[in-house]
Amino acid sequence: MNETDKSWRFGFVHLRFVVALILLLAAGLKAHQLATAPLPPVVQGSIFTPLLELLNNRYLLMAVVLGEILFALVLIAGIWRSWMWLLSLLGFTIFMFISLIKGLSGESSCHCFGAVSTNPWITTGLDFVIVIFLTLFRERVDWTFALPDCKKLVTVLVVWLAIAVPVLFAMLSLKQQSHATLGTEFTGADGKVTIMLEPEMWVDKRFPLWDHVDDQARSMLEKGKWNIVIARTQCEDCKRLIEKLGTQTTVPLAILYLDDGTTDIGYSEPQDRAAVKGSLKIEPHWVILTPYLVQCQDGICLSVGENASQG
Repeated sequence: MNETDKSWRFGFVHLRFVVALILLLAAGLKAHQLATAPLPPVVQGSIFTPLLELLNNRYLLMAVVLGEILFALVLIAGIWRSWMWLLSLLGFTIFMFISLIKGLSGESSCHCFGAVSTNPWITTGLDFVIVIFLTLFRERVDWTFALPDCKKLVTVLVVWLAIAVPVLFAMLSLKQQSHATLGTEFTGADGKVTIMLEPEMWVDKRFPLWDHVDDQARSMLEKGKWNIVIARTQCEDCKRLIEKLGTQTTVPLAILYLDDGTTDIGYSEPQDRAAVKGSLKIEPHWVILTPYLVQCQDGICLSVGENASQG
């Protein structure tokens, strides 16, 4: 056994299985999310927002999933060992910086593991530890690009295709159809419906959420002029916007909760008038960045967005 083989046996040869397992876990969870639900929106207002929106592309993430599966299989097979070590080091360094950027941007999850919420600061630390171990166990390796064992290579490709084809089909099969009034509707593999609200298309049209609001709130809001805030309970940004609207405008205020609305978000109400509060129906699942302001006149949307007219 020469020195290179010995270094390989007691170095990256063990760590590569850990790296492969992490990649397969991340790929599987991301594939499940892509096959069952729309991607969550990116937190706005950060200098990194354009980059994060670019990385949040559905088809880019599909390619990442297929690449992670292939990379993991090559690691397990032990093909191109030296280059796989280098690519592992570069890959997890990139993952670490992406998680760091998401943490700095205020994202609640790095989305590295699909719908499983993982604090980006935790994944930044995990990636950093992996980078350290990869650096320590780099060993002395042969950088020649020799042809791999053909049987191993063919086996890896066959296994990858056997996994990649159904996974890709599942990710592409997420039923996506444009909804006439609300936005984009997704039906996941579990049959549950998720609607990504697109208020920009509501202007000068009937407020499309009327059909999903409880009858008592709807009967009041369809008459006159209203500032309607789409909010979630325990949302600090929602609280600030509601307090601002409650003190700086004479237009009546209404709050539509995306959750059950049983927990008060603690807004301040003018003493001479109280905000009308209602809840959207639990089904389907609603996706939108909150808070979102919609101004309506007799049930028709005049303007939308946090900068909507408040006069």
